[in-house]
Amino acid sequence: MSSKQDPRLIIIGCGVGGIALASKLRSEWGFENFTIYERENGIGGTWYLNTYPGVGCDVDSHLYSFSFNPNPDWSKRFAEQKEILHYLEDTVDKFKVRPHVRLGIEVVEAVWDTTKSLWRVTLHDLDTGLTFDKEAEMLVSCVGTISIPKDCDIPGYENFAGSIFHSARWDHRNNMKGQKVAVIGNGCSAAQLMPYVVENAAKVYQFQRSAQWINERPNKNFTALQKWCLRYLPFWGRLYRFSLWKSTDSLHYLYTTDSARAEKARADATEHARRYMEQTAPAKYHDILIPSFPLGCKRRIFDPGYLESLHAPHVELSTEKVLEFHENGLRTNKREIDVDAVVLSTGFKIQEFLSPIKVRGVNGQTLNEHWKQTRGAQAYKATFVSGFPNFGIVFGPNAFPAHNSVIYANETQAEYIIKSLINPVVHRHFEVLEVKEAAENQDASFTQSKLKSMVWSSGCTNWNLDASGRNTTNYHDNTWKFWQQLYWPVWKDFDLRGGTGTLPEHPVSRAWKACCVGGLTVALAYVAPWAPLVTKTLLQN
Repeated sequence: MSSKQDPRLIIIGCGVGGIALASKLRSEWGFENFTIYERENGIGGTWYLNTYPGVGCDVDSHLYSFSFNPNPDWSKRFAEQKEILHYLEDTVDKFKVRPHVRLGIEVVEAVWDTTKSLWRVTLHDLDTGLTFDKEAEMLVSCVGTISIPKDCDIPGYENFAGSIFHSARWDHRNNMKGQKVAVIGNGCSAAQLMPYVVENAAKVYQFQRSAQWINERPNKNFTALQKWCLRYLPFWGRLYRFSLWKSTDSLHYLYTTDSARAEKARADATEHARRYMEQTAPAKYHDILIPSFPLGCKRRIFDPGYLESLHAPHVELSTEKVLEFHENGLRTNKREIDVDAVVLSTGFKIQEFLSPIKVRGVNGQTLNEHWKQTRGAQAYKATFVSGFPNFGIVFGPNAFPAHNSVIYANETQAEYIIKSLINPVVHRHFEVLEVKEAAENQDASFTQSKLKSMVWSSGCTNWNLDASGRNTTNYHDNTWKFWQQLYWPVWKDFDLRGGTGTLPEHPVSRAWKACCVGGLTVALAYVAPWAPLVTKTLLQN
């Protein structure tokens, strides 16, 4: 790279991860030479795309927010989509990120040019149809996993004459008044949208693919006094957020299976969920609603009124398998049903990281081809992949904290990428960073060994496991350990090329040096008039 040119950075995606990275780069590190390319026509990622009725978050609002942009005005404990999207848009404007964002531009392919030590990125303008290339010394993916819906795998859906759409691509033109509606799926999205469908449709058929553990979800509004305290007593807001994080992080043991304490805690939590479901859901559905697998094996649902909606006389919950669609409805393994509309709440392509973008590394392989060779998606500390220099992933393989806030994890990774890649390249410590294959494999082996003893591998079918049974999504420990592991780079795990050959100074070392210099300055001030000159010389060196 030219010594006169600031290194360039391309960020893929302007969801939570992209906003966290860009905001920190501008406000904390003073770096401006980056561009965010976002495929959609608005920022926000999953909170821009998912607009179905009832969509919201099951993590406390004050925890599901950026540490650098606390929001004292959350309306309720668990915020809904519109409020979250407004918060993300406010963050983008507050930290002056918007001028760096290019909307409606899709990243098609990114290829590492070994001779020039840079990424050549092919982009497609969805409005004009124009395809063009950009170059950058660094590339970071902030592509979320809950963005691309699963393709419909039920035969004949193209023959259905009614309205059919995925929950993540909600058709707001259809108000469902007086219609017969089929909802296929019963995960988190289905639980949130069902109360709306039940309220509006004349007849509702819900097809359950497997049982789910459902917990209560008390969602009280914050009072004016609480908002005032959070706004004008900053310490109170920080303490409240910390208490939320700590209590949430303590739930990690519910997902472990390697101790009697964990087994008992999960048994108690399971019984609590069972009692709630039996007290809230219609008795006729208890046998099919209540799972036989351990609590936590599938993502837990926090009830937004779903179980109550099943009491409506025009609702029918069924475990029948939908075999195919026909022009007027669908056929199950027991009957044919005519419907006017079908909602597919069938999940996302969780296992297809960065899909459909092709990222090609030093040997021309795409990420997916590389991961096939390693028998499943993996990344060193959930962030770097061997053979893909100067490339980082926010929310990559094994970065999902099932028991805590994704925003916390995204912020942690963004900070790690800045410390290990962006800041050192900008300051010419080195030009190219590439994680060693041995370090990546060792880290992945350790992660998988820990995950094998956790509840996701206890026998249920879930989106955490790939086709071979490897858990590619979850982080295996408390989130404070995720922060600890990503606080500072282990430089011996990387091949570093170019630049000055120096390494950034560890923050602890820098702080210690400042304390020593400060102490020496005070001491010299008592004995010598030339103390300020000595201090200045020490600081310069």
